[in-house]
Amino acid sequence: MNPGVNRRKNRIFRPAIWALMVICVLLNILLSMLVRTTTLPFYIDTVGTIIATALGGIVPGILTAFITNAVNFFMDGESIFYASLNMLIALVSAAWFSEYSLCIKLKKKEQVKKKSVSMYVKAVDIVIFILILALIGGGIGAEITWYLYNSPSDAPMVVAISTWLSDHFGLGTWGCHMVSTYITDVMDKAISVAISLPVIYYMPQKMKDAVRLSSWRQKPLSYEEQSDAKKKLKGKISLGVRINTIIILSTLLMTVVASIFSAISLRENIVESLSTQARQIASLAASELDPSMVDEYIEKGFSDPAYKSVWENLTKIKYSASNIAFLYVYKIEKDGCVVVFDLNTILKDGTYVAADQPGDKIAVEQAYVPFFEDLQAGREIPPVVMHDQYGDFIAVYYPVFDSNGSCVCYAVSNIEYGLVNTMLGRYFGRILLLFAGFLILIVAISILTTRYHIVMPITGMTLYANELTDVKGGASRESLEKIEELDIRTNDEMEQLYKALCKLTGDTVYQLSDNRMKSEAISKMQNVLIITMADMVESRDSDTGAHIIKTAAYVRIILQGLKRNGYYAEKITDKYMRDVEMSAPLHDVGKINIPDAILNKPGKLTAEEFEIMKTHTTAGKNIMENAISSMEGDNYLKEARNMAAYHHERWDGKGYPEGLHGEVIPLSARVMAVADVFDALTSPRVYKPAFPFDTALDMLKEGAGTQFDPKCVEVFVESVAEVKKIHKRYQEV
Repeated sequence: MNPGVNRRKNRIFRPAIWALMVICVLLNILLSMLVRTTTLPFYIDTVGTIIATALGGIVPGILTAFITNAVNFFMDGESIFYASLNMLIALVSAAWFSEYSLCIKLKKKEQVKKKSVSMYVKAVDIVIFILILALIGGGIGAEITWYLYNSPSDAPMVVAISTWLSDHFGLGTWGCHMVSTYITDVMDKAISVAISLPVIYYMPQKMKDAVRLSSWRQKPLSYEEQSDAKKKLKGKISLGVRINTIIILSTLLMTVVASIFSAISLRENIVESLSTQARQIASLAASELDPSMVDEYIEKGFSDPAYKSVWENLTKIKYSASNIAFLYVYKIEKDGCVVVFDLNTILKDGTYVAADQPGDKIAVEQAYVPFFEDLQAGREIPPVVMHDQYGDFIAVYYPVFDSNGSCVCYAVSNIEYGLVNTMLGRYFGRILLLFAGFLILIVAISILTTRYHIVMPITGMTLYANELTDVKGGASRESLEKIEELDIRTNDEMEQLYKALCKLTGDTVYQLSDNRMKSEAISKMQNVLIITMADMVESRDSDTGAHIIKTAAYVRIILQGLKRNGYYAEKITDKYMRDVEMSAPLHDVGKINIPDAILNKPGKLTAEEFEIMKTHTTAGKNIMENAISSMEGDNYLKEARNMAAYHHERWDGKGYPEGLHGEVIPLSARVMAVADVFDALTSPRVYKPAFPFDTALDMLKEGAGTQFDPKCVEVFVESVAEVKKIHKRYQEV
């Protein structure tokens, strides 16, 4: 792939995802506006969310859901609190469409046509999908509505279904609300899915590809490449997971800290607000009293028409504010409080509290003891939090003065302190819903950013860099081209890192290529030197002919046979075979120390001469060890030393120079022993003629297990056809 072409394609595709989200948001808003204007009992504001998720993935779906609810908030004032639900719908849609498409892929892989997926199975899948979406929108959504407003939904269809459920099944208000909302939302989601699926499945493939590719900031990695990256990461934590975890934890920490300080401040504001409300009610109650008639109110009570009139007005004032729990009027005396007015009360939990009668004396509550002197003096006191048998209350005392400026009584209003916690709970409920929506949004954007700007670029560079180093014989231009085709363009440090990697990789490939050429040249030079050295030794032996060439060929045949049969598998590697074959010509290098008279003697050697001849093994060993000591690292001359030193050892231990036996003898020497003896038998010498090919082969068989490693003889005999070709090629005429 041409990187330039890939870049141009992605420039075209990049706006596609934004266009998709804009269209889907507008679709959601237009459908919800249509519902409002026609008073249909549905919302249908998730159609665009489902489409955006199916075509663009989870992040576009979440963004579409959030923006939709944010815009609708300015129309209905509450949609923003349900944004997290629409985002959950995007999450479920992403999982469903991913799973469904994966199922189709597997069926294709098994050579089953898409048409073979039964319509029944598809219908069941769609029904399950609708029910899950309704569980989020209607189930969780109904609970949120109840929590926020402490009352059921007033949607006409929900009310109608609730009434029917209550009449026929006797469900309570909460149960009717939950069931009716879920049933309504099932119909809503069924309509939404019915609109979404045709759009998703019949959209042109070219447009789907444009949306799918628009998030990438490089050449897209295949599914297999991403799977390979995940396998290599097994047991380790992904960089993307680390980054997103830090973002989530940081957001949570900031939210918790902000919520704690907000709760402290809000509690004070709520208490102050409720106290102000209680003071206003107490002030209204005081305005209904005639200060000059307080003693008459106490004396006559309900028998006085004026008392009854004030009672009725106080009752209206009390019930004009739903938060007021108690409203009463006390006259403060030295030994307690005298009841002037006290209204009957039903608390929010249903507890009925009967009113005290006019003239009853009430002991001073413990909470008022610190302020009792102020009350006696007619001074206004701050709101007091009191605790009694009926619960906790905020009490406000409002003084009533006569024409002389003397305080004759106090109008008192109580608000349940539990309202503070209730209001805090509802406030934090809204905050939690808003936070959940923003958290999902932040995580989605974080995932999108880290995936395509960090994780995927690093994954691509790592995959191709590993492939570069895994290439047999070093880096290749093909691997370099793959890295260059990634075409990472994040416009940040990641892109700079990618460019630096490309430059470094290119320099490395060219350097390795140059080094490889030099290494090959050095290797060829080494081989030439080895052959030259072996030829120098061979030229002193007038009867050896092409001995070094034939023995090297026989060695290769034996090693290949051992590997083919699985013998000495832990030893026979490709490198080992190369080392042995390369160093085979040096097995007789020690003969350079043998005098010509002995080396080329036409007759049989004497015992003394044979002892001298045997020293060519130790001499060869010494020569090779001196060469090895002057070279660093592991090299093939170690096998040359083994063959030079031990190719005359016998399997039964009767050979020379050290009398080694069996597998104690180095494998390369055992291989050379077979090759060397066979060539010696089939080649003429000054002291003997050549044996026939088959006779020499029989002699090898007879020596198997005594003179030779039986496995080496076995594979040599099995490869007799190749052996004959070598023998025939170099047979002297």
